[in-house]
Amino acid sequence: MAARNDFALFFQKPSAGTIDIIRLPVNPEKLPVSQDSANEEYNVLGIGPIMVPRIPNLKKVTIESYFPGRIDRMTLTSGDFRPPEFYINFFRNAMANKEVLIYTPTRYYEDGTPYFVNDPGIHVLVTGFQTEERGGETGDFYYTLELTEYRDYSPLTVQIQTEATAEKPATVTTEQTRSIPKGQLYVGITATLNGKYFYSSYGDKPSGSGNGRRVVVSRIINDDNDRPYPVHVKSESGGALGWCKKGDLQGVDTQ
Repeated sequence: MAARNDFALFFQKPSAGTIDIIRLPVNPEKLPVSQDSANEEYNVLGIGPIMVPRIPNLKKVTIESYFPGRIDRMTLTSGDFRPPEFYINFFRNAMANKEVLIYTPTRYYEDGTPYFVNDPGIHVLVTGFQTEERGGETGDFYYTLELTEYRDYSPLTVQIQTEATAEKPATVTTEQTRSIPKGQLYVGITATLNGKYFYSSYGDKPSGSGNGRRVVVSRIINDDNDRPYPVHVKSESGGALGWCKKGDLQGVDTQ
C-alpha cells in the first residue's frame, strides 16, 4: 500500500498592497483538475478525418470541503484559526470584484517530504462559490469552490524615445520607479534559497527545502524578534512557498 499523502492549498491576491496568503483550513477528500483540448476535426478529401491541434482550454479546479466553526480534528490551521466568515468573504469578494488569485497546492508525504515540487500554481478566477449549513453541525459551513485558470490578455506597454533621426534611431526605455539601496532585502527581490521554508513564520510544518531554488520575496516581518522565519517567499512563477530565514537567502545582503 502506498504511503498516505497530505497537501496544503494556498491562495493569495497578487494585486493587494499587502500580500495576504491564506490556507484552506480543511482539505477536501479529492482535488480534481480538468482541462480539455480545443482541437478541431476536419474531413479532408482524399485523406479522411484529421485532427488539427489547438491551444488547450483553460484549467478548471473544483474544491469541496467545509470551513469549521470551531477547531476540530480536521483543522489544519489551528495555529492561525479564522472563522468561516473570513473565508466566505474572501472568495465572495474575489468573485464580485473580478480579482485574480494565485492558487498553489503543495503536497507532502506523511513524513513531511514534499513531492511534485515543480507545480508552481496557477492564476485563477473564482467562477463559482456555494455554501450551505447542515443540521447538527452548528457553525460549520460546507462549500463548493469552482476556479478557472486566468490568462493575462492585457497588451504590453513600452516607452519609445521620440524625435528619432537617421543618426539617432528611436529606442525603447524603462523608468526606475524608486531608488532602493544596493543589496537591501525588500519585497519583490529575487534571491537563491539555501535552507528550509515553513508554513508559518514560527516554523510550523509542513515544510520544504529550497536546495538552491530561485525565489521571490513576497513579505517581510520587520518585528521578527519572536519569528525565526520572518521572510515569506514564492516561486518565480508566483506560487506561494513559505517562510524562511533571512540568512538562508543568497545573492542579496540581508544584514
